[in-house]
Amino acid sequence: MKFIKWGIAFIALIVTVLFMKGKTTLFTPTAPPKKIIVDSSVVEIAGVKNIDSLTIEEIRERYLNNPCYLALLKDSSFWEKGTRVGFNYKDLFNDSLPNSNPYRNRFIVGDFNSLSYSKKTSGIYELYPSLTSLKEFSFIDKSILEKIDTTLYSEANLNNIYASVRSKYGMKSAPFINFVEKVWKYKIIPIARAYSINNEQVYGVGQVLVLCEACKDTLKLVGKFATSAKRQDFLFEKDADGNQYKKSFEYAPTYERRGYYAGLNTITSKNWESERSYDSLDIARDNEVGGGNNRITIFDGKVELPNFLLIEPDKSYPKAMRRNGIHEIALNYLPRGMLGTPNSIGCLRVSDFGSKFFRWWTPQNTKLFIAYQDSLYLIKEKSNPMNYLPFKTQAEGDKFRKWINDKYPSFAKRFDISIDGDYKNGFIIDGYYFFKKEYDQFNK
Repeated sequence: MKFIKWGIAFIALIVTVLFMKGKTTLFTPTAPPKKIIVDSSVVEIAGVKNIDSLTIEEIRERYLNNPCYLALLKDSSFWEKGTRVGFNYKDLFNDSLPNSNPYRNRFIVGDFNSLSYSKKTSGIYELYPSLTSLKEFSFIDKSILEKIDTTLYSEANLNNIYASVRSKYGMKSAPFINFVEKVWKYKIIPIARAYSINNEQVYGVGQVLVLCEACKDTLKLVGKFATSAKRQDFLFEKDADGNQYKKSFEYAPTYERRGYYAGLNTITSKNWESERSYDSLDIARDNEVGGGNNRITIFDGKVELPNFLLIEPDKSYPKAMRRNGIHEIALNYLPRGMLGTPNSIGCLRVSDFGSKFFRWWTPQNTKLFIAYQDSLYLIKEKSNPMNYLPFKTQAEGDKFRKWINDKYPSFAKRFDISIDGDYKNGFIIDGYYFFKKEYDQFNK
């Protein structure tokens, strides 16, 4: 049953991508240059400027199509006052990995604007990596990688692919098969939404964590994942009987609180999760990218934070909060339906698949650059939430809950869509858009 949902997810992914083509412009790498002039310190592309020689406006233009360029944008409105304004090409590289390591050019960008820089559109459209774009598996035939990306994920189909990979590549295939089993098969359709709803409030969405690689003449966008940065904090109060309780309040890291997130950070620890085993192949992978461990991070003494990547702010940001991390969304009061808009208490939340892929892809001590404009960080829409909801009544929501639990019980369990609950819940809204075509046909 679990493989059926993966097959459905990939079919839905193809439909979603075809639908999205007319609605958004994704980054397209430039064609490779015909001539490269190599110097000991500078790489110049014939007819193309070196990245460090680009003007602010040229970087801004590239950033609008590819958020990896945000790290280079020397625009003071995106960075904390009194700190460094934008970075250089050489700053993107991992400082702890040797020059010979093929992954030292990897870095992460946190673009925390919930409204686009042009202030015209709000929306989140995740962009998942393709297997053919991952340098780790460049030795495997492209046709095999494309087949994994498009095949129906039944156990029989996977076993047939594994058998052919083992037959062709022998023991060399083991890390690839482990990757598919531990990471890739958890992939579902990318999140695509123009808003989020929580407690009768409509929020603009757009916050992303972007996986990037610094190449000679360009910054390569590997993947773009919806995230939720800080919007909440807690304080302790006492009730009439003197009992202490925790109360949340809004705390956005903007203006006088802008120093909460550092512009430059490193990922200094990579933890694990209880859902997956950690074996010799995972140890080998961690060694390949400079480190990692099988520890499990627990919040508040009881809640697991799966695949926790510890964020350490650079020392040049003394006011920045320490001990935050990137991890799978795991707290009931921070719903997955809010991914893409600020809603966390400090850490950066991503989806289940997102957290697994980040854990696998990110080298130890990868740099994380965080930038945003204060006025675009938290966007509250002056709209009636009912205008955006697929379900207008409790009965409509309950009907969908029953349908998905009857037809796709494994999916409903995995996505916490119970048989009853709030019809404005982000989980069932995501579930509806996942099965929209089929459910709408069912209603007819």
